[in-house]
Amino acid sequence: MSDLDLIYGIKPKTITASEMKEKKEGVHTRKEVKVQDIKKVHKPASVLASNQDSMVETIRKTVKSLGKEVAFTRVTPEEKGRLTDIVYTYKRQSIKTSENEINRIAINFLIEDYTRNGKESVLAKVIEALNA
Repeated sequence: MSDLDLIYGIKPKTITASEMKEKKEGVHTRKEVKVQDIKKVHKPASVLASNQDSMVETIRKTVKSLGKEVAFTRVTPEEKGRLTDIVYTYKRQSIKTSENEINRIAINFLIEDYTRNGKESVLAKVIEALNA
């Protein structure tokens, strides 16, 4: 029963046996899912910033160490051009980076996000969308 129901004196609806069974089995109603989703989204900004800072530091440490294994990735001409543009933009700001470094940052971001968030990670969501 919501606050408005209490204010306006609306009686709660009777629950059928099948609805009761669904509640016992953990099937969520539309309203319950929305409340849960809202709770997931409404994390304090300080928690989100702290998590991001922690992830940035983890990725920085990993990328700082020299990579010795070779991994080959095929990219489209558009992706290659965008990577080149990013490297050039940093070069104009006197910041040294490379396509390899950006690729390693991207890979480590996906791995770290997947490790922390599992099915809610960017990687899991994109893979799910690709296979839909």
